[in-house]
Amino acid sequence: MDKRLCLAAVLAVALAGCGRANTAAGVLEDAQEMMGNPNSIQFTATGMSAFFGQALTAGEAWPRRDMTSYTKAINYEQRSAREELNFAMPQFGGQQQNTQVNGDKAWNVGPNGPAPQLAAAEERQLHIWLTPHGFLKGAQAAGNATLTEGEGSNTVSFTALGKFKVDGTIDATNHVTRVETTIANPVLGDTPIVATYSDYMAYGDVMFPRRIQVEQGGFPLWDLTVTGVTPNAALDLPVPDNVQSATIPPVQTMVTAIAPGAWHITGGSHHSVLVEFADYLAVVEAPLNEERSMAVIAAAKKQVPNKPIRYLVTTHHHFDHSGGLRTYVNEGSTIVTHASNVPYFTKTVMMPATLMPDLQGKSPKQPTFEAVSDKYTITDGKQTLEVYATGGDTHTAEYTHAYLPGPRILIEADAWSPGPADAPPPPMPPPNAVTLYDEIQRLKLNVATIAPIHGRGAVPVAELRKVIGR
Repeated sequence: MDKRLCLAAVLAVALAGCGRANTAAGVLEDAQEMMGNPNSIQFTATGMSAFFGQALTAGEAWPRRDMTSYTKAINYEQRSAREELNFAMPQFGGQQQNTQVNGDKAWNVGPNGPAPQLAAAEERQLHIWLTPHGFLKGAQAAGNATLTEGEGSNTVSFTALGKFKVDGTIDATNHVTRVETTIANPVLGDTPIVATYSDYMAYGDVMFPRRIQVEQGGFPLWDLTVTGVTPNAALDLPVPDNVQSATIPPVQTMVTAIAPGAWHITGGSHHSVLVEFADYLAVVEAPLNEERSMAVIAAAKKQVPNKPIRYLVTTHHHFDHSGGLRTYVNEGSTIVTHASNVPYFTKTVMMPATLMPDLQGKSPKQPTFEAVSDKYTITDGKQTLEVYATGGDTHTAEYTHAYLPGPRILIEADAWSPGPADAPPPPMPPPNAVTLYDEIQRLKLNVATIAPIHGRGAVPVAELRKVIGR
């Protein structure tokens, strides 16, 4: 062949490659050629899984939970995944946890079989597309991928599940090194998730990272060292019948009088307490999310019409107990909380919420706080609600206990949650319940009844004494 023709052919091939690499589709194809294209994958790992939203102190890192083993299996074609965790120490939710998802159906598998977790399906499915191969497949299938070129790497972006913008960084060696997106959270509003992948290794014809690190809400959530990978592992996750037929139940509230001018608002996994004063109302606890808080607010206004909710009292900062703070800020309520929470909540209640717009996101209101470092009293001269700051326990580094001195009712969360009335005492006194009782003695509170945020309802303090053997 003529040397000029040979040179032209080589140049044409080179230019064709460059042209492909300068499009999102080309970058994705090059990465898939390098990393492989498995239909499914299973990997095992060791490391830690942090407890999101459950920091010991507000604004600090999520608490680490070391695992003895971890296995994740993903079927990309089925859009299903199974995650099995074994923790080194007993954890909230069990020492062994098994979470699964198939499309828009999610469930956990425990000793009693599959339990529907439909509200978790969207986020669990999103995590499939945040994995290295899942990102490549999701971006290719989306049909809306775009390319941003950088020095030494390219960023491909696409929209997953119709609303999540996912950005993936692909380095000069055609490996996915970073995938990030933003999800909605009742406390944090728009919340970033960033996964980084490094130390790739060949497993057959598939490349997979040996180090996986994930941050959510600005703190480490996962840190995994991969110990084994099986490309194209057999995985079929049929949706269990009880999960297939399950629906997300509507938010319910039940209002029970526990004293003159005081009501326990139950009906879900987390409760609140309404207290009436001469010209206003106070609510203790704003759990879960805006939907739950709006239901509690509606129940409060129905029970006591024409009085504003002037105060919202928190028991502690954990996300399942503070998911409604933004709602009460928008309602115009003053937030009464442990002094250590104020800097963190001052920021979170003003964070944007565009993925799932809430009332505070649509029309932000500046918060007002009452920081409790010792004791704070709400009173109209007849009705009195006392709020005490404590040092917390192994669950949280701070609690605020609310106390109605007239009827002698203590309102507390998580330190002790009353079980069934006929349950036998535990073999060992629960440490946090013991701490709660000791705190009652230290504060010299003459408690007759405990109105818990979890559990079956208000119970005599004698039940707490029975549980701890006092």
